[in-house]
Order: sequence, then structure tokens, then C-alpha cells
Amino acid sequence: MWTQVQSYMLGYNAGSKEFYFYYTLKGQSTATQLVVDAQTFMALSDMFRNEQPISYNSQGNYFATGAERVGDNDRRP
Repeated sequence: MWTQVQSYMLGYNAGSKEFYFYYTLKGQSTATQLVVDAQTFMALSDMFRNEQPISYNSQGNYFATGAERVGDNDRRP
């Protein structure tokens, strides 16, 4: 089942050196917290900052961006 992501937050705990990613799905009032490694944190933050809309698939447990046309936002010299 696909549900659109309503909001997200990023966090880092300097004491424990842990990266946190929080997301809230449309229709929900509480955020889900993920503790992720640095590489996953960077990939998620890039996806969520630069792509919209983002949806979550609860059956496969993954995020996906909205469809784009081939070549959209590509820069040409």
C-alpha cells in the first residue's frame, strides 16, 4: 500500500554519533524514527530534499519518488 510522506526531519546525536531520520505519513500524527548509517542518511536526505512527492510502500518497506519525464531537470552545456 502506498502512502504519501507528509513531512520529514533529520537528526544527529553528537554524543552517540548516531544519525536519525524521521518521517510522518499523510493521515498520521506521529513520526516514525529510523536510526541509519551515514551513507543511508546522506541518500535519504538528498532524496527528500530534491524530489517531490515521496511515497512510502508499507508492503515492501521502501520510499519512492514521484514519476518524472526522462531528461527533466537535466542540464545541458
